[in-house]
Order: sequence, then structure tokens, then C-alpha cells
Amino acid sequence: GAAAITVEDQCFPKRCTFAAGRGVRVVSRAASVARIEAAVAARNEARELDHDVLLVARTDCRAALGLDEAVARCQAFEAAGADIVYAEGLQSRDEYVHLRQCLQPTTPMILAQLQTNEGTNDNSHKQEIFTTRQVGEMGYSLALFGVTALQAYVQTLETTARAFLDSDGVLSQEDDAAQSLSSFSNLKRVVGFSEVDEFEARYFTED
Repeated sequence: GAAAITVEDQCFPKRCTFAAGRGVRVVSRAASVARIEAAVAARNEARELDHDVLLVARTDCRAALGLDEAVARCQAFEAAGADIVYAEGLQSRDEYVHLRQCLQPTTPMILAQLQTNEGTNDNSHKQEIFTTRQVGEMGYSLALFGVTALQAYVQTLETTARAFLDSDGVLSQEDDAAQSLSSFSNLKRVVGFSEVDEFEARYFTED
């Protein structure tokens, strides 16, 4: 049921590029292209069986090997037949614009960002955050904020836990932590309780 699969050029074990920076290890360009070629072949076989899936080709080599190598790998991934091309961890608007100009304008590309005002792991620079409109103006089809929901979850959980402990387990309605809590009826709606109830009703027996 997957709509797309990402294949990248990191060595095992995979590391978060935003956290590891230059510590990310990648395979050679030839090995990375071979991975994409194999994935393209598998994708094509799936499409022959009427199972459409998109292939996202990603490189994490920018921090360790430089922009030129990231561009070269993206061009090779495009030539190999990837549906979407993606370079993680570019360091400025100019780099993103340059990469976009080096590929065919019809090739969809992703621009991924981390919502933070902190510097990178080596504090060499602060990451500029682009709006979705700016991402589109630079020629990118997709804007990825892959950690934003997790960041919000962690912050809310920590804030609520502190308030919970400070109030002996009873949150005042005026407390900011209480205001951030979902109602139980809304929780049931989001989780899908009604669908579970319908399923149980359909197959329930007295035995």
C-alpha cells in the first residue's frame, strides 16, 4: 500500500543527517547509483502488475563530500529513472537553487527542513527555514517537515507532565497544559473509535 519508497546512499546503520552532520557515512557514487537502478527495476516490475509506486532517490553526502558530489549524485539518480530526487542537508538557499538548476525542470524534487533555531551539530551555521511558498518558488515540488509533529508531541508531553506533577495530577482548566489537551470525544474521533464500533457491531454475536 505504500505510495512511495525512499532509497538513499547511507551506510548501515543509518543516522539522522541533521543530528550527525559530517558523521554520516555514505557509499560510493557507483554503489548509490546501483541501488537506484535496482529499485527502478523493481518499481517497473510492480507497475507491470498494476501496482504503481514512486521511487524517491536521496543522497546524504553533502556534509561529508560537498555540494558538487551531492549534485552529481542527484543527476545520476535522475538519469537512472528515479521519480523524485532529494538531497538532504544543503546549507543555504543558493545551494538549493543551484541543485534545482542542475536537474531537469520536470524532475520533482524534495526540500527537507528541521524546525529549529539552533545551529547544526557542529554549530557552524544556523539553518534558514523556508516557507512552503519559498520552497515552491525555488522550483521544489515537495516540502518535507519530517520531525515537526514529533517535536510538537515531545514539547506538549513534557509541558503536560510537569504541570501534572506540580498539580498532584489535577490540571486546572486555566492551566496552559490543560488547554492543550484534546477532549476525549475528539480523541475518539481521531483514533477511529467509531470505525471500531461499527466493525464490532457488524460481527458481534451473543456467544
